[in-house]
Amino acid sequence: MAEILNVLYQFDNNYAPYAGISMLSLCENNKDIGAINIYCAAMDVAKENIQMLNATVEKYNRKIIYMNVQSSLEQIRKMDARPWNGSLATWIKIFIIKELIGKIDTLLYIDSDTLIVGSLKELCYFNFHGKAMACVIDALAFPRLKRLKIEQNQYYFNAGIMFFNLRYFEGHNLFFHNMIDHLEKNIHRYSMNDQDLLNDFFCDNIQKMNPKYNFQGVHFMYPDDIYYKVYGTYQYYSMEEIKEGRADTRIIHYIRAVGDYPWDEGSYHPLRDEYLKWKNISLWKNLPDRRKKRTPLFRFERLLYLHLPKKIFLKILKFITEHMI
Repeated sequence: MAEILNVLYQFDNNYAPYAGISMLSLCENNKDIGAINIYCAAMDVAKENIQMLNATVEKYNRKIIYMNVQSSLEQIRKMDARPWNGSLATWIKIFIIKELIGKIDTLLYIDSDTLIVGSLKELCYFNFHGKAMACVIDALAFPRLKRLKIEQNQYYFNAGIMFFNLRYFEGHNLFFHNMIDHLEKNIHRYSMNDQDLLNDFFCDNIQKMNPKYNFQGVHFMYPDDIYYKVYGTYQYYSMEEIKEGRADTRIIHYIRAVGDYPWDEGSYHPLRDEYLKWKNISLWKNLPDRRKKRTPLFRFERLLYLHLPKKIFLKILKFITEHMI
């Protein structure tokens, strides 16, 4: 029986090009998978971007499905949800999965700020060990567990890649309802939005994934010995696991670095060259870098990053995450 990988992207028109570039890398590096269905929770996306998304995916004989997000958005607005990067799109995945429960078995959510640089075929046979989802541990936001007063979790997981076990949702028919009810009661606590919900509600119902499936930008910025000297007291992957993840990375997760993404004008992001490599072979190759106003705080952060030793800068970053996030 041919493998089937069901994938979900969520984005608005601003992020559609970056989602499209990620989809290109997904299709190009996963020709060994029998069928890939790409579900799009797209919010106010221009016709031109829709056409380019379709052309990108259909070139590889893959299926792209656009989901109706209006009901999800209405629920999000009723909860007075906090935007992320100026958009409510970050919340859509939490609500939209209801439409897929009972129709597909698993769903791999992939952030738009990613590149798929290896085969995901192994995920077609992934063992959830009876848990509702699987994720990779976040490389920086460890203090959130204490801030949220979550005692059951050993780890704080990153929501950039979320592998939903929809068979679990189907078998526990009140699970989705309970998740939304929990969100409604606790949304005011979630400064990290859906990522806090992930760690709070799913709690000990998350299967830890290999870091190669969400290899985060911080590990491209700092040598492993420096990272572990600064963050080594937290529960995370071993240095050997990170080295192996780097050698066999399947999904690169840019994550904002020094205030910027790789597509920002004047960005110092360590993965900018990798992003440009894929952008230049995509239908968005003529897309200009994003112009943005940097706050005084981010300008100061850039200055420190350029002039301080990496270990000292990372210690400052750790202090900020421990006291401000």
